[in-house]
Amino acid sequence: MGKISLVWFNKKCVLFFSLTLVILNTIATNTVNFGICPGYPTRCFDKADLIISYTYIFIPVFFFSLITFFTKPEVSRPWIVFSFFMVPLSLILISFLPTYTHGLDFVPLTKGTAIFGLTVLYSLISLILIIFKSIQLRNQK
Repeated sequence: MGKISLVWFNKKCVLFFSLTLVILNTIATNTVNFGICPGYPTRCFDKADLIISYTYIFIPVFFFSLITFFTKPEVSRPWIVFSFFMVPLSLILISFLPTYTHGLDFVPLTKGTAIFGLTVLYSLISLILIIFKSIQLRNQK
């Protein structure tokens, strides 16, 4: 047992995977507009909401993978490793949270608030990590 190998988890893979999930998120968000559920849109909303819940965090993943795609490996690699652990952890956390508070408004932690909060947290840490590594790389020259 040694280190976890992230060789297959490279810039192109992250960019393609996140783009695919952003497209899936867009389709799930616009099921009626795309004509997927024209007759009975309420039947699709539950499934679409589930898809949206689990693909929403990939919007900033796609954005940052697009940015790091054009950076050196010294900058992109730490971000990829961070994403490799943060995204699944976020998805697991989202899985255990309720969709509604069920009258427990003093604890408003639901899937929606967690998704938003984790997406903002992920974006801030990613931005700081990329900027820090870029400055660190520049200072080494």
